Amino acid sequence: MTREYIHINDVRKLLNSHAEIGSLKCWKKDGSIMECKDLVCTSSNYEKNTFNLTFLVSGEKRTIKALLIFEVNNKEVIL
Repeated sequence: MTREYIHINDVRKLLNSHAEIGSLKCWKKDGSIMECKDLVCTSSNYEKNTFNLTFLVSGEKRTIKALLIFEVNNKEVIL
């Protein structure tokens, strides 16, 4: 199976387009992995390097640092 990759700059463009994201994986502060499904980015902060994400099913809102994202739509994020 060939692994697909996406560059962090393309991840930023995708999230800033406010398109629906099928899946996203990132590390939490304690080092555990958070798996997110069906979400949309509502805004971002360039200086803090963060994205504000809203989960479409639950309506929960989270702020995630860009460099903690390691997979988007089953593509591994590269720097």
